[in-house]
Amino acid sequence: MKYKMREIDITKQDIRCCDDIDINERHSVNIVWELWFEVDKYFGTNTANSDSWVNFYTEWNYDTNDITAIVCIDYPDRTEEKYWELTDYEKDFFKKKMDEYCIKLTGMNMKSLYENEMEEY
Repeated sequence: MKYKMREIDITKQDIRCCDDIDINERHSVNIVWELWFEVDKYFGTNTANSDSWVNFYTEWNYDTNDITAIVCIDYPDRTEEKYWELTDYEKDFFKKKMDEYCIKLTGMNMKSLYENEMEEY
């Protein structure tokens, strides 16, 4: 997938958590985002006038304390998925947003939530 990237600043857009936090075997916390803005201007895609859909996930890694992102484009006949390179500013933004959401939903930040979940295994 080739994308023309970042005509807009994602950190200034309407982004909402999809009410789900996934703690997985890759030592990470994963959150799915609803993107309520013109995603084509950020990802350089062309989905606005089609039957396609963009899904966006961020993942915080417990071991590295790093944030990565994945963008998936669901076309009527296929799905394309790739890691999306975040800028340092975007990583800070999503880390803060993920922590805030974890606290709102569970009363714990990501690190505490991950450690709590791992204690149960």
